[in-house]
Amino acid sequence: MKIAILESDVAKLDRTLETLSASGHLCFGIRSDEGVRRMLDEVSVDLFLIDWTDPDGVRYETLAALARYAPAVPVVLCVAPHTPISVIDSGMKCGASLALEKPLSGVDSLNCLHTLSTNGFTPAFAVSTRIM
Repeated sequence: MKIAILESDVAKLDRTLETLSASGHLCFGIRSDEGVRRMLDEVSVDLFLIDWTDPDGVRYETLAALARYAPAVPVVLCVAPHTPISVIDSGMKCGASLALEKPLSGVDSLNCLHTLSTNGFTPAFAVSTRIM
């Protein structure tokens, strides 16, 4: 699966790229919201992972742009244990498909991504799904 990962923290981005690449995915690391917008015109992906630990207005705009640009491509919010449920819910309402807790190294989170890659994406199932 081709996965685009938006994460501004270089160390976290490197860990996520390493974990998902080792699981057989082709990954594109992006450090800025502007970079995501540029990437949309250059590369097609099967999944977007977006850092959602403390989203600002620009991150909400990026999420909305992803939902408009590729409505069939799932967008996964990568949240932290301290991310408020209200912030996660607002991301889901803005177009996200799923929320997973970082780091994405746990068996549950990787299994969820592998299920998306092997069984396809079913919006009716994932719209209200949070795995944490």
